Amino acid sequence: MKKILILAVVIFSMASEITDAQIASIAAGNWSNIETWGGGVVPAATDDVVISAGNTVTVDVDNAECKNLSIDGTMTFPDVEARSITVNGSVIIGATGKFNTYSSGSPTALRNQKITIMEDLTVTTGGIIDMRRGSNPNVGIGTIEFAGSVTSNISLSQTSYGSSIEEFNGITINKTGGAKVILKTGNLYMSNNTSTGPTYLTFISGLIETEGTSVWGYMTTNTVGIVGTSSSSFVKGNLGRGMSNSAGATRIFYVGDDEGFRPITLRSSTPQGATGAMLIVTSVLGDANNSSTFVGGIDKVSEVRYFKVRYYKGASGAASLTLDSLAISYGLSDGVSPGNINLRAAYSTDERATWTAVQQTEPYVTETSDTSRVGGDMLSPGITLTDGQIIYLALARVSGTTENSLSGLVHAVEKENGIPSFFMLDQNYPNPFNPSTKINFSVPLSGIVRLSIYNALGQTIEILVDEFLDAGSYHVNFDAGKLTSGIYYYQIQANGYSQTKKMSLVK
Repeated sequence: MKKILILAVVIFSMASEITDAQIASIAAGNWSNIETWGGGVVPAATDDVVISAGNTVTVDVDNAECKNLSIDGTMTFPDVEARSITVNGSVIIGATGKFNTYSSGSPTALRNQKITIMEDLTVTTGGIIDMRRGSNPNVGIGTIEFAGSVTSNISLSQTSYGSSIEEFNGITINKTGGAKVILKTGNLYMSNNTSTGPTYLTFISGLIETEGTSVWGYMTTNTVGIVGTSSSSFVKGNLGRGMSNSAGATRIFYVGDDEGFRPITLRSSTPQGATGAMLIVTSVLGDANNSSTFVGGIDKVSEVRYFKVRYYKGASGAASLTLDSLAISYGLSDGVSPGNINLRAAYSTDERATWTAVQQTEPYVTETSDTSRVGGDMLSPGITLTDGQIIYLALARVSGTTENSLSGLVHAVEKENGIPSFFMLDQNYPNPFNPSTKINFSVPLSGIVRLSIYNALGQTIEILVDEFLDAGSYHVNFDAGKLTSGIYYYQIQANGYSQTKKMSLVK
């Protein structure tokens, strides 16, 4: 009996090891063909797969799946619509590896394929990823979705655009549980084509971050190609956008930072001239004042953040690009008070030594919505940027005014011990209160958290929290010393969750 038991344990142990097998290609062929693979087994969801050098494996099914994927040969798709592969781990493209959407030449029609990656993507020097292959209107395009609850790190080897080296088409960000997509090295270039097989950057959930000098380059020259952005889905870091080969192009740059989502809008009065040329925008936390002087009737710029804008002409873009309009978004957490006409957009062309206000043709009244923005008036003359030149943008206020402090939130958010298992907004204490009260809340997922105060008319009175918080329990104090007695409401919004409660101020 003991020998039988020992034998059973050994067999069970061997079976467990086989479950997570590594399967390598031994010949060119289709994914679904057992003769393509060593051991005659088609890879399954838990198998690590190696596409061996010299082999071309074609994903001929619409639900291929594996764990980790290493490509030293060629991975491609057939001349058939809607094939797909899900990689439950990471993808590594080796020095001799190629991952493209069509093996050579052009397919016979538009072909859309999908690749889902749950973890990392690495392209080593010499490796090729080509998600748009063919000639219009017959092109094979691949949409990559970064999904799941694990952060995906992208490591690329190229920093300049190459249409058949490291070219991406559509990309979808669909991360949960606070996971995100981080561009660690290299520049990522999404195709500039919009006529056949349009290129979209789609946010479902989660952030894109770039590290160091890496740029997420969205070269497409249509105006609506970036979709689904929100207070928890945007680009934190360097976002590049193609403008247009004709004058008068307007683009929104969906950027933000650790303190929130703050897109800006830029309009060029001159063409960029070629594919690969971009404006690159970064949101920078910190005081925009650099021992600055002020021009145009302003006396202060934001202490919260400023924006860096750089022109990159690429290999053959125009020598310069001229901006003739700009607009900056804001929220109450930027130290902006609603209902006044004393907010301005400002720019600096000399490393923030001098800030110049953008003059308004009509008075702009500050608002409280998440999409509020100031600017949009025409600049005369425009601002001309040469290749590599940087200008800076920031919020500013009219000289002698104080409604807009531009100092950001003054509320200290304090974290408590433990990680909660569900969202919770407690009743404020004390309640009724005079003049201050404490509000406790819990968020089980990391993300942008917004805690707002409203009056009985639904008007925003103050924003206590508007920033990225790790999962945890927190409390913040609310001082209503400047308010009159009455009923007020406080609302939390985080990761799609929203709850509102009532409180009473009695003086």
